[in-house]
Amino acid sequence: MKNRTGAPVDGNDFFGREKEIAYVWDLLQNGNNILLPSPRRVGKSSFAKKMLEKAEGEGWEVIEINLERAHSELEFVELLTGELRKMSVWERSKESGIKLLEIISALKPTLSIGGAEVKLDWKKEKSNIYRELERILPHDREVLIFFDEVAVLLNGILLDSNGDKRQIEELMHWLRSLRQVSGSQIRWIFCSSVGIENFTTGHQLSKTINDFSYYELKPFSSEAATSMIIELEKGGNVTFNEEIRAQMLAKLGYLLPYFIQVLFEKMKGKIQIEDALIDQNLVNKAYNEIIEGAYLNTWDERLREQYGDHKDDAYLLLRHICRAKEGMKRENLHNLLYQKYSDADRTDSILATLLNMLQNDGYLAENNAHYLFRSPLIRDFWFNRFVK
Repeated sequence: MKNRTGAPVDGNDFFGREKEIAYVWDLLQNGNNILLPSPRRVGKSSFAKKMLEKAEGEGWEVIEINLERAHSELEFVELLTGELRKMSVWERSKESGIKLLEIISALKPTLSIGGAEVKLDWKKEKSNIYRELERILPHDREVLIFFDEVAVLLNGILLDSNGDKRQIEELMHWLRSLRQVSGSQIRWIFCSSVGIENFTTGHQLSKTINDFSYYELKPFSSEAATSMIIELEKGGNVTFNEEIRAQMLAKLGYLLPYFIQVLFEKMKGKIQIEDALIDQNLVNKAYNEIIEGAYLNTWDERLREQYGDHKDDAYLLLRHICRAKEGMKRENLHNLLYQKYSDADRTDSILATLLNMLQNDGYLAENNAHYLFRSPLIRDFWFNRFVK
């Protein structure tokens, strides 16, 4: 097993989750579409890729699109069209395919001009484009389509339209209509590093995804995490003892595959480059370098990008919560925000929204009526970055 950190993994570099794979595969075979609402870095993209491998092994055709590559609705259409052209069904729907390519080709030169003209051209041709796409999609065949970074695309389209949500609403309703085609054998998996449920709830679009079956991936158990470390040791040509592995798990607390991989790689680097001894000091040094480095910057960046008007309030809550390992009571968090808004009802509403978002995105968890960082690693990173 190779230790590939950061990017989604597949093949032999994917570890574990055999029971989850079998369960979700049964859901897909029974006609369900899957939304993976799990917190960031839990391995949603890698899991979805594993489902694509499973589907291909069972004779299904598959489509995988990372929507982070698209910054507009037209670019989304181009990506989907490009994947459909690779499928055998393209020849069967050649007339619609040719028409679709002609429309896209005519629109593309205007992209470099920008402004109102481009948006007017797109608006005029949009219904034709989606009609031809509907004719091409092979609803009579077993196909699994995986859209990654859905919320990133939607947020990009929203920003491009100056906050007018009609465009994303139309897109999401269109995608829902495809999933509702009677007798369709196409199955869909949606996920995103930014919580889809946060985005749709915030823009009153929850009805556009209410047909999905939600499946939340959990962190690894101690047993699974230990087994993963052992596999990483084999691939990395290093060996830790039981005490070191236990210390790694104790430091991380929240056992996400990515966190395990990063800590392992940092320790391995110190052994190979600095001739560090394999002892408890090694684990502590590697852990401290992670919270002081750039490995976890996306937890800061995503908050800045995605929380809009709630951003400053979210930072206020997290700065205070990271000071207390046992977390803070809701009433204390309410008092923090009340000092800013001086309105109890408004404060309640903002706090409820933020706590829901921060839990969905993996920052916080609730335990014994206290809100605390879900991950000790993220808590220590946050304290080091914003408090220390």
